[in-house]
Parts: sequence; structure tokens; C-alpha cells
Amino acid sequence: MPRPPHVAIAFLAAFTYAAFAAEAADAQSYRIAPERTQARFELTQLGVLRQEGQFHRVSGTILLDPARASGGSIDVAIDLSSVDTGWQLRDDFIRGEDVFDVARYPVLQFRSTHLEYRDRQIAAAQGNVTLHGVTKPLRLDVRGLECVTNSGDGGESCAATVSGRLLRREFGMDFGYPLIGDAILLDFAITALRIRSEAGSETH
Repeated sequence: MPRPPHVAIAFLAAFTYAAFAAEAADAQSYRIAPERTQARFELTQLGVLRQEGQFHRVSGTILLDPARASGGSIDVAIDLSSVDTGWQLRDDFIRGEDVFDVARYPVLQFRSTHLEYRDRQIAAAQGNVTLHGVTKPLRLDVRGLECVTNSGDGGESCAATVSGRLLRREFGMDFGYPLIGDAILLDFAITALRIRSEAGSETH
């Protein structure tokens, strides 16, 4: 005997809600922990000498949704005034108008367009990076993702290594080229804290 229309509609609505809730349950939101994140960079001088440095202030959010193809997003901001190469005079020069020009362009911003997963773990992020007022495509590779449950509050934190490569001349930063190399290698050790959606708070 056919079900009454209102029963069929109610069944369909319940099924749709359950499917949506199952997908939403797979999505996981995280906040990057600046105090537990290292953002390093490297370039070459005279073709052989390596110059390394780091940024001390990194922030952002990560949404992982392996149940959906390319699901989730990454949004990261780096405060360029926090650059540190171990020499104050050089750091001040890098902040100046010949390089980063932090007075006009204080932040490097990366926003993903889609994520890549392998075995339900994030493996890479394709997106756009904005630096020095210019936006270009950038791929970031993700390695060694590990998540742990904190014994104190039962919250979750995840750590991973993220790496990428950009060409500074594409962003209008050509000071010292070719004596100072074009390629900047990025290598970030990121720790992120899972956001408890049901409580609206973060784990620690």
C-alpha cells in the first residue's frame, strides 16, 4: 500500500537531514596556535649561500572535510613585521620599502581554493597567496599530520609540516637580483587546536 504523501515527505526530510548531519560531523575546524607554530623561510645569496629566517606571528583557521572531494579550507595570515633573520639591521631593511614594505603591505595572506586528501588525510592545499599587493597561485604540501588528544581537557591538537615555494620577483620584490635568489622556500611547522563547535570554544 503506498505511503501517504505527507509520510513520504517527512521520511525524505529526515533522510536528508541525517545525511547532512553525517557530512557535517566529518568536518573539523581548527585555529592555528601562533605560540606553537614556526614559519621559516630560506633563499640563496650568490647562488650558493643560504639565508634563513622566520616569522614569529602566524594566525589563521583550518577546516578539514575529507568526506567531500576538495572539502574544507585554509586561511593563513603572516605578519611580515615579525620577520627575524638574526640580525636587527637586516630585519629592518627587509621590512622597508625595498623588500616587504610592511607600512603598505603588512600581511602575507594565503587562502585555499581546494584541498587534496590521501587516505582521508590532508596532503596539499591549492590556493592564492597575496604578498606585496600581488596575488598569485600557490601550492602548499602537507606532511606528517599527527593529532593527539590532550589529557587535561580531552581536546584535540594537530601538528603538520607545510612547505611551498614562491618567486619573489613575481610579487614585485626584485631587490638584489640575481645576487640574491628569486625563489623563497617556505617551511612551516604548524600546530592547530580543534574548535569545539558544540561549545563554541577551542581546545588547548
